[in-house]
Amino acid sequence: MTALMAAAAFMPLSAQVLEGVPNSGPEPEIALVPSDSTQKSDNWFKKIRVSGALQTEFLIPVDDHGLGQMHNDRDVYAGDVLNNTYFDLNLNAPYLSVGARFEWAKWPLPGYEKDFEGWGVPYIWATGRYKWASLTVGDYYEQFGSGLILRTYEERSLGIDNALRGGRLKLNPLPGLQFTALAGKQRYYWEHNSSWIWGADAEWNLAESFRKAFNPNWGVTVGFSYVGKHEKETYMDAPDFMNRLHFPENTAAFDARVRLKMHDFSLLLEGATRNNEPSADNNYTYRRGSAALASLSYSSRGFSALLQAKRSDNMSWRSDRNVTGVSSFINNMPPFTMTQTYALAAMYPYATQADGEWAYQLEVRYLCKRGTPLGGKYGTQLRLSGSLINALDRDWPEGVAHIKDSYTPGTDGYGAPFWKAGSLNYADVNVEINKKLTRSFSLTLFYLFQKYNQAVILGHGVNGDMVTANTFVAEGQWKINRKTQLRFEAQYLHTKQDLGDWLAATLELSLAPHWMITVTDMQNFNSDENLGPVKKNYYTFGVTYNYRRNRFYLAYGRTREGYNCSGGICRWVPASKGFTLTYNYSF
Repeated sequence: MTALMAAAAFMPLSAQVLEGVPNSGPEPEIALVPSDSTQKSDNWFKKIRVSGALQTEFLIPVDDHGLGQMHNDRDVYAGDVLNNTYFDLNLNAPYLSVGARFEWAKWPLPGYEKDFEGWGVPYIWATGRYKWASLTVGDYYEQFGSGLILRTYEERSLGIDNALRGGRLKLNPLPGLQFTALAGKQRYYWEHNSSWIWGADAEWNLAESFRKAFNPNWGVTVGFSYVGKHEKETYMDAPDFMNRLHFPENTAAFDARVRLKMHDFSLLLEGATRNNEPSADNNYTYRRGSAALASLSYSSRGFSALLQAKRSDNMSWRSDRNVTGVSSFINNMPPFTMTQTYALAAMYPYATQADGEWAYQLEVRYLCKRGTPLGGKYGTQLRLSGSLINALDRDWPEGVAHIKDSYTPGTDGYGAPFWKAGSLNYADVNVEINKKLTRSFSLTLFYLFQKYNQAVILGHGVNGDMVTANTFVAEGQWKINRKTQLRFEAQYLHTKQDLGDWLAATLELSLAPHWMITVTDMQNFNSDENLGPVKKNYYTFGVTYNYRRNRFYLAYGRTREGYNCSGGICRWVPASKGFTLTYNYSF
C-alpha cells in the first residue's frame, strides 16, 4: 500500500492516493471521441456498450448463547435475513456515458448505522465529452490533490458513500494542464444534506506542457484547489448554547501543492487551510483548520523507500456540522499507517483524530538478489515499515484533561505550537520476510509491534489506556500441482492489556479453476469477565465457487466484534454468528 513510492510514474497530483486511504468509488467511464467525426449516425448505435456489476451478501443469523446473542435481537440484527445489495449499470457510447446504481439495505448487515437502512437508486449520472472538455450531471466522486479539502468516495465495508449530486466540468485544454469545477449537495445515506458545496481545482504538469525543455528524468507539477460550503443556521431543537453562537453560513478551504521528480526521487509538498467552522467534531469552537503534508519517495531496481509526515489541526469538515460518525465528510485525512491484512494484526487499527495530530511513516523494501547469502536460490523480499502518531501539544489550561470535551463552545479553542508533539496516540513497527524456499513452496514471516492508545482512539481504556501488543505471523503457500494449492496462516498476538492473548489459524485449499475451501479459527485466552468475552472462539467454514464472471461464497461461523477501518475512518462491528452467502457478477 505505497502509492507514493511509484516515483517513476510521474502522475498528476489529483491521481495520487496516500498510504491507507481507501479507493474512491467507481468513476464514470468516458467513451473516447471517434477520430472520424463524419461517421453516420446509425454507426453510433453500434458502438454502444453496456457494462455492470452485481454484489450481494446475505447473513442468516442463528442463536449463539456463548456470545449472548439471539437471532431475533434487533439491537444487532435488523431482521431474520440480512442483506446488502449493489447493482451498477453503465451505458458507454461515443461522446456520452450514463449510469446508475441500485442499492438494497432494507435489513442491512450488522454494524451499520440506523440511517443506512433503506433501498432505492441513490446514484445516477450522465457524462458528455467533446474534444478536451467533459461535463457530468448527477452523482459523482471527486478528489482534489491528496484529499485534504475534498475527497468524496464509496467504501461499502464502512457504509460510506459521500458522493456529490450536481454538476462537474473538466477541461484539459493543453497537455499537462487540467481544470475542474464542480458544485452539488452531498449524499447522506438515502437523502442529501441541505448545504451546498462548490469548488475548483487546477493542476499543471510542466514536463508534459514543455516536453522539449525538460529532461525525462525531471518534472514539476503544481496544483491549487478551492472548496466552499454554504450551510444555513437551522437548529430548532439545538441546545441553548448553540442558539447563542453565530455560525458562519459560508466556509472556505484552500489547498496548494507541488510535486518534484528528480531521477529516482519524488517529493510532494502540500498545505491546506480552512476557515473557522464550529461543529460537533470540535465542540463548536472557532479555531481555524490547517494541514501540512510532506512525502519523499525513492525507487530503483530492487530497492524502494518512502518517508512522509503530516500535521493536521482541526481539519474535520462535514457537509452537516452537527453530524458525527462515518458520514458527511467533505475531506479526508490519511492515517499514515499500514493497512493490515492478517486478522490479529488488524485487531488494533488506527482512526485519524479529528482535533489534530502529528503523523510520520517510513517504509523500506529491498530485494535480496538470487545467489547472495540472503537471497539464496530464488531471492528474498524484505520489508520494514513503521508509524508514529502523536497528539498536538495543546496549550491546555491548568487542571484540564486532554479530551475533546474540554474545548469550550464559542471560544477559539486551545492553541498548539506547530513543531511540538503531544502524547502518543499510536506507534507500530512492521517486519516482513518473503522467501521462496523451493519451486513449489514459499514462506512469509511477519512481526508487528504496536502501541495503541485506547483512551484516545476508542474513548475508553480496558485494563490500561495504552495497549502494547506483539503479533507474530507465519504464512506458507504450497503449490501441490498445476491446479491445487494449499495456503496456511498461523498467528499469535501477545498483550497484557485489553483482552489479552489471541491465537488464529487459517487453512485455504484452492482447486483451480473453480473451488476454494477455507477454514479459519481465532481463540482468545482472556479469563477475566470484567474485561469482556471470556476465552471466546471465533471459527468460520467457507466454500468459494468461481464460474466465468460469477463468484459464490458460502460460509458458516462466528464474526469477532471489533473495529473495521479504512483510510483512518472506523466502524464498530458487533459479534455475530450465522450463515453467509455472497454473490458477485460483472459483465
